[in-house]
Amino acid sequence: MPFDMIGNVAIIPVEGSLVHKGGWIGSQSGETSYQGLQAQIATAKRLPEVKGIAFEVDSYGGEVNGGFETAAAIADLSRAKPTIAILTDFAYSAGYLLASQARQIVMPAFGGAGSIGVIMLHADYSEALADAGINVTIIRAGARKADGNPYERLSPALAEKWQAQAEDMRQIFATTVAKGRAGKLTKAQALATEADAFTAKEALSLGLVDAIADPVETFELFIKNINRS
Repeated sequence: MPFDMIGNVAIIPVEGSLVHKGGWIGSQSGETSYQGLQAQIATAKRLPEVKGIAFEVDSYGGEVNGGFETAAAIADLSRAKPTIAILTDFAYSAGYLLASQARQIVMPAFGGAGSIGVIMLHADYSEALADAGINVTIIRAGARKADGNPYERLSPALAEKWQAQAEDMRQIFATTVAKGRAGKLTKAQALATEADAFTAKEALSLGLVDAIADPVETFELFIKNINRS
């Protein structure tokens, strides 16, 4: 099996940086791939001996590509079988996106959750290179080729375009979270967080999580309840 099991409960780690591809990338490498998660989720849904799934979450987030598809897979799994996201520490950004699709989210007293937003970075090395006496020549065929490269200033038009793309992603993020947290957190409330990161007490009061509890005790209770049914 592509995951550990205790009784009839599958354990799927969502830990470290979340990346799109790499079916064999696991949390032991400091990364978890969406590709690998999707394979585990599909297997957990298909196998009759899997009666419940615990997602062990400790991630500051990662790539957008693959994230929403994985969230949809967890939502589908949650409709078919009991799921729980147990935060061993933090669930931020894409980490929280995935956790939000479980039936229940439990976090430790000193963990963190949130960051419902999107970030893009652009580094402009043009002045540093000029100061070093380095001239970069970009030969392009097509006016927009090499747009956003780090050797030229970012144009206002491209910055505006990227800002719009980031906002579109944030809207989808909030919509997805609201569906996963139906009745507990609305899209408007998710957007109102402005991508802030919250303590356990704050996250509970906002509806981002369902309970604050010891992760080990929560896991043992989930296993007990699933194996009893």
